[in-house]
Amino acid sequence: MEERMGRRFAGKVALVTGTAGGIGRATAIRLAGEGARVVAADRDRDGLARLADDIGPLTALVYDAANGDASAAMAREAVAAEGRLDMLVCNAGIYRRGHFEDIAREEWDAVIGVNLTSVARIVQAALPALREAQGSAVLLASTAATHGIAYAAHYAAAKAGIVALAKSLAVEFAPAGVRFNAVAPGRVKTGISAGLAPLERQDPSLLVRSPRLAGLTEGGEPDDIAGVIAFLLSPDARYVSGSLVSADGAQNVG
Repeated sequence: MEERMGRRFAGKVALVTGTAGGIGRATAIRLAGEGARVVAADRDRDGLARLADDIGPLTALVYDAANGDASAAMAREAVAAEGRLDMLVCNAGIYRRGHFEDIAREEWDAVIGVNLTSVARIVQAALPALREAQGSAVLLASTAATHGIAYAAHYAAAKAGIVALAKSLAVEFAPAGVRFNAVAPGRVKTGISAGLAPLERQDPSLLVRSPRLAGLTEGGEPDDIAGVIAFLLSPDARYVSGSLVSADGAQNVG
């Protein structure tokens, strides 16, 4: 791995979820490149092994984000393995699409469970260590949280919950010196977005036709979001807490 010039995270420990690919993987690589010891968590054991091949020694934890108890246990295991926790990035999530009238109770619960409830459980378990380190957390939201998205109401609702969670925790834990922020990516070239095109071809009604979707390009790269996350975790953002930062290439201006 090509090491970056900066070492602003030297001696720090970061727990990043959803690291087998996409934004989570890019974030883990970015933080490790700037000196952090990374705890990488994902359900994909092979993906974690590939990440270790790229960035070197790390603590890899396999967990099921659909299970709240397992998510909390994973966070406690991360702290126990490294003895501290300075940075938390809750990135793991799932995306489902369909007409609202057709969303089954089980699918609604699954999307809310992975994208919101699991995140809350991880934060709860990590808070003692974050408080001790006066650390920082970044929770991954989505532009769907603020602008809505057709045919993914459950996903948008979960991500809106993430925004509210980050803002509420920022206020509650400001006296303890712990910062919380949320990042709202637009369309990014990840496994999730790659799966949208075939779905839209099968059912054209799932494609929301809007000039906003073009943004600056056809979509951002995971590294674009990782850079924003790294800034929010860094000392350069010491006075930034309770913020929602959009990284969407002007897709949702206005």
